[in-house]
Order: sequence, then C-alpha cells, then structure tokens
Amino acid sequence: MITITKIFRFEASHQLPLHSGKCKNFHGHSYKLEVTIGSKQLDEKGMVMDFGDLKKIVDQKIISKLDHQHLNNFYDNPTAEEMTLDFFEKISDGLFGFNFVFLNSIRLWETETHFAEKRRIVKI
Repeated sequence: MITITKIFRFEASHQLPLHSGKCKNFHGHSYKLEVTIGSKQLDEKGMVMDFGDLKKIVDQKIISKLDHQHLNNFYDNPTAEEMTLDFFEKISDGLFGFNFVFLNSIRLWETETHFAEKRRIVKI
C-alpha cells in the first residue's frame, strides 16, 4: 500500500457543554486536519490521487462549511473525537468514484500538542 497526505487548516470556535473543565467555556482553535489517502496501486498517471482532487473534496465537505464558524452550530458537543468521526465519513463519501483509493486516516489537531485520529484497518 502507498499513501499520500494533505494538510488543511481552519479556524473555529466552540464550547463543550458536557465537559466540566475549562473547555466548557467559549473559546477557539486553529485546527489542523491531516488527511491520508491510500491505494494498493497507482493510477494511469502514476499517482495515488491528484492532490487537487483531494483538496476539492475536503474543502467542499468540511473547510468551506466550518472555517471561521462556531462549531456548536453544527455539533451538539463538538469534541475533536466527534468531529473526527464525522469528517472521516464525509471524506470517505467524497472519495466514491475514485478507483482503488480509500481514506486511510485522518488526524484533527486542536492544538500543537493534541489531536484525535481515526484509521481504517486495511488488510494487505
């Protein structure tokens, strides 16, 4: 298997109503989203996938909707974990129609020191 990764950034605010710590209060993050696409073979151009196509999918499904927004308008409890699960599904759906590729993993960084990650288990 071979993978490619593209990194995206967006700014957003949120508050975690179910949390008892500081994050229950209104605050914001500079999010970093790492998206890794995998394939067992390269396409006719020698690529896993064109980075431009991946950018269009992630921009359309996630970045254009959430950048500079209040995440509680989209999620009841916008934890990094909840958003990571949602992003994984949305990006996977966007890859439908691209032959031989799959979403391998995503990492959603809330700060420089912590992130949530979802990986697909792939048998090689």
